[in-house]
Amino acid sequence: MSTDRLFDRYLEGERPADYRTLSGIELPPFLADRPSGAGERPGEYPFTRGIHAEMYRKRLWTRRQQSGYGTPRESNERLHYLLRQGATGLNIDTDMATKLGADPDHPLFEGEIGRQGTSIATLEDMAELFDGIPLDKVSSTLIVQPPASAPFLAMYLAVARRRGIPPSALIGTIMNCALTQLSGATLQANTHFFPIEFSVRVGLDVMEYCTRELRRWNIVNVNAYNMRETGINAVQEAAFALALALEYAERLVARGLPVDAFAQRMAFFTAAHLDLFEEVAKLRAMRRIWARLMRERLGATEDRSCWFRTAIQTAALPLTAQEPLNNIVRAAIQTLAAVLGGSQSIHTTSYDEAYALPSEASHRLSIRTQQVIGFETNVVKTADPLGGSHLVEWLTDRLETDILAMIDEIRSRGGFVAAFTAGWVEQQIRAARFAHMDRVESGDQPVVGVNCFRDEEAEEPKMEFFAYEQEMPEARMRYVREYRARREAPGLPAALDALRRATAAGESVMPPVLAAVEAGATIGEVCRAFGEAIGHTVEG
Repeated sequence: MSTDRLFDRYLEGERPADYRTLSGIELPPFLADRPSGAGERPGEYPFTRGIHAEMYRKRLWTRRQQSGYGTPRESNERLHYLLRQGATGLNIDTDMATKLGADPDHPLFEGEIGRQGTSIATLEDMAELFDGIPLDKVSSTLIVQPPASAPFLAMYLAVARRRGIPPSALIGTIMNCALTQLSGATLQANTHFFPIEFSVRVGLDVMEYCTRELRRWNIVNVNAYNMRETGINAVQEAAFALALALEYAERLVARGLPVDAFAQRMAFFTAAHLDLFEEVAKLRAMRRIWARLMRERLGATEDRSCWFRTAIQTAALPLTAQEPLNNIVRAAIQTLAAVLGGSQSIHTTSYDEAYALPSEASHRLSIRTQQVIGFETNVVKTADPLGGSHLVEWLTDRLETDILAMIDEIRSRGGFVAAFTAGWVEQQIRAARFAHMDRVESGDQPVVGVNCFRDEEAEEPKMEFFAYEQEMPEARMRYVREYRARREAPGLPAALDALRRATAAGESVMPPVLAAVEAGATIGEVCRAFGEAIGHTVEG
């Protein structure tokens, strides 16, 4: 099959070849949750049972594996590898310097360049990262938060324009969540480089721009996953994410945007842990709650505006360095929970997570895990297959009650941003972290191979872990310095001045950011202009 045809097939969507069990029994599209057939149906408000009537019978979830390391060229090679193995979308992570709006030669990031994600500083970098990847056929999630999300998206759009792809044809997501990307919403991590309200403001500027110009693009991906990885429970994960997303929506409405214009492009990034039934019930409850918040609180009239659309990453927190092959089983169960819960996109965390970034072999196994579940188990052939289970329905109702109670608590504190700024969110996270570790250390939370069933005499399996090129950070620092020295950018000073003026005046930053990027600005230069305009600089 040609590469173009493969991308076309992914764009059209995969589906099961038939709807029969291995014994040849024809499965119905869904099963009523009561003998009379009454009750909620998949694809109908409030979408507890799924946002589509046929769910995976019509189209499987998007298979994504988060990737990004080293140079743009190295990351590009891994992205192509993942697509060859059967990934149908891309999650592209950036390193800490890029996320925080700094160039690779910023002295605060020595030793961090290209480590947790790919290093992106220039428009050249962005073009190299996506070399050979059709931006209108492969959905990409760009994992970077505001204010760096503004120049990052501007560079992505510039690459598309140079290829003749209009913004309206692009498919993908900008993470663009101001508070949840770093360290799971801890206060210090989110306030050192830029004030909270400024980051939120730029994030909203990006959302507003995308709403108007990128009709197939997700304007935000509220990162519940990173918060869950701190040790909080399913109720806290859902309540924090939904409360923050609701606040973003209310702020966009206050800017004059109709809720039906943008709500359809709001998305979530949630976790799938090992408590299979709770995770399924959590996703069902979150769909129901979000639908009602959009319709009853914000007045959404279109069904699509009420869809809770989520990408899932299977949890890394339960994965262990001890007996790492056990993680293959854990990740498979978590992936199954994501499927049974009705996720739109899934990243299966690799079994070597506790040691390093995924190797090619572990990345391939993660994709194969999804493919086995999708094509061999037949769990995809009926929408919401656990709907009607007494346990799942009871858990869905109970989680809904508890999540709504916590959302009300957050609202009573002035909303998520205010609760975060006051330190209340971090207090919840800190308490959860200690409680989680106490349960593991006491043995109340069994972890096979760690605090129970541990074989002290067993030899660890021989594994090949991902390793960085040792010269890579220095090469990246040298590159960005040479780029600044050789570029011909006579319009850059004026473009940066215009950006400072717009930022200081409280205007949308997107038009001047787009102009600055086209004039040759680096991400670090754009974000430094932000800081200068608001009087907030970080010394290196």
